[in-house]
Amino acid sequence: MSLESISEDVISRQSPEAQAIIRALMAQVAELRSQVVGLQAEVAALKLELGKQNRTPQNSSLPPSTQHPHARPASVRVKSKRKRGGQTGHARHERSLIPVEECQQVVTLKPEQCRRCGTMLTGDDESPLRHQVWELPESNRTPQPL
Repeated sequence: MSLESISEDVISRQSPEAQAIIRALMAQVAELRSQVVGLQAEVAALKLELGKQNRTPQNSSLPPSTQHPHARPASVRVKSKRKRGGQTGHARHERSLIPVEECQQVVTLKPEQCRRCGTMLTGDDESPLRHQVWELPESNRTPQPL
């Protein structure tokens, strides 16, 4: 006997206590049916979402043998269209050089020939390239120019 076959006429033939119990149970069944419908919709949405993801042995019940042993894991983050490093128009962030007079040691290096073409170099450069190295003493960790 299904709940749809229980009519009000059948219920009215029962004792008042049985009528109350039957009506309470029918209300509870109706509530549970609506919950089942909602949960079925939620399960369907989750299955659809799961189907969009790449299934691997790490995130599903697939056996490990279904994945190539040297396969790279799928990238999780979205790739940017920008190139790596500083972008065009970005302000430079660099430590300025201190004056030569404040340096403890200056080493002048003059190459004898061009490293690209091998031509012998003679003369002095009016604006030579400077490179500054800082050594941090173990005691106070404050930068000291060489």
